[in-house]
Amino acid sequence: MSNLQTKTASVSFELPEYKFVPISTVYEQSTEVQWLIEDYIPKQSVGMLYGPSGVGKSHLALDMAVKIANGIPWCDHDTEKGVVLIMAGEGQSGLKRRLQSIEKHNGIKIDQNNLFVSERAVGVDTEKGFMELVAAIEALEKTPDLIIVDTLSRHLMSSSENSNEDMAAVINRLEQLKQRYNTSILIVHHTGKNAKNGSRGASSIRANIDFSFVLTPFNFAGLSIAELGCEKQKDASDQLQATSFQVITVELAELDSKGRMVKGACIQRVKCQCDSEEKIYEGLALDTFMQVKSEWQKNFVEAFAREIVDSTHKPDTIKKIFREQVKLLVQNGFVEEVEKNQFELLE
Repeated sequence: MSNLQTKTASVSFELPEYKFVPISTVYEQSTEVQWLIEDYIPKQSVGMLYGPSGVGKSHLALDMAVKIANGIPWCDHDTEKGVVLIMAGEGQSGLKRRLQSIEKHNGIKIDQNNLFVSERAVGVDTEKGFMELVAAIEALEKTPDLIIVDTLSRHLMSSSENSNEDMAAVINRLEQLKQRYNTSILIVHHTGKNAKNGSRGASSIRANIDFSFVLTPFNFAGLSIAELGCEKQKDASDQLQATSFQVITVELAELDSKGRMVKGACIQRVKCQCDSEEKIYEGLALDTFMQVKSEWQKNFVEAFAREIVDSTHKPDTIKKIFREQVKLLVQNGFVEEVEKNQFELLE
C-alpha cells in the first residue's frame, strides 16, 4: 500500500452533528461580513470566478492567492492573511514563472509558508478523490483559509457539468470542506459556447454558491482587456464597480539555455475602471481636456499610455481615437468648439 493510500485510509470525514439551536445563538453572531478579500471573497463561503478560455482567470485567481498569502491589499481592497491551497488541474507547468512575475511586478516576496499547490488534479466528485484531497489537507497540518479549484472541469472525473443533480452534489462536497475547515472555496470555471449565457453547464452551480464573479474580455484599441464584474454576493452588496485587467509579459532575471531572457506573465490592473470601451474613451478625453486642440491631443496620448495600460500601440491610432472622441463630446454637449481648434468645457 502506498503512503497516499495509507494516509487516505486513516482519514475519517465526519460532518458536525446535525441539530437545532435556539435563535438566541444566532443573535450572538456578528452582523458584519467577515472578508478574506474585502467586498469580494467572504470568509467561510463557496464562490465562483468564471470566464472564457484565455481571458486570464487563472492569473487573476493566482494574484488573489498571493495577496491573501502575504496579507497585502488586492486592488485597493484589504485582505486577511491566511493559508491558500491551489488545486492546479493542469499541474505546476509554468507556475514558477507566473509567481516570479507577480513578485517582480508587485515588488514583493511571496510568503511561501502560506501558499501551497497540488501536483495533479483529483476528482472531487468521487469518494476516492475527495478523500485523497482531505488526506492531503490533513497532511499539511495547516488549516486553509482559501482553497482554489482551478478549474472545475479538471477536477471532475465521473460527473457531467450539464447535470443539475451532479453539480449540486459537487457543490455539496465543497460545502463539506468549507464546514470541516471553516474555509472559503473559489471555483475557477469556464463560460459555455455562448458567453452571454453565463457559466458553462448546469444552473445549479450558480444557484448553490455564495458569490460569483465573471471576467469578460473586450478589445480596447487593439489591446486585450478583461473586466471583472460581480454577478452575485449573497450576504453583501453585488453593486461593485467593475475592475479591468490585462495580462502582461514580465522579463525575469534569468536566461534560458540559448541565452535569451526568460519571460513570465501576470495580471495587471488597468487603472481606468470602466463598463465599456466608450466610457474609457469618453472619460479619458474629459480628464485630459485642454482648450487648445493640439495640447489636448498631446495630453490624451500621454494619458493613454500612463493611465490605461503600458502599451506599444501606435500613436497614430490613439490620435484617431482622440479625434473621434472630440466629435462625440461636441455632439453630446460636453464641449463646444468656440473657434477652429479652440474648445470650451460646458457645465
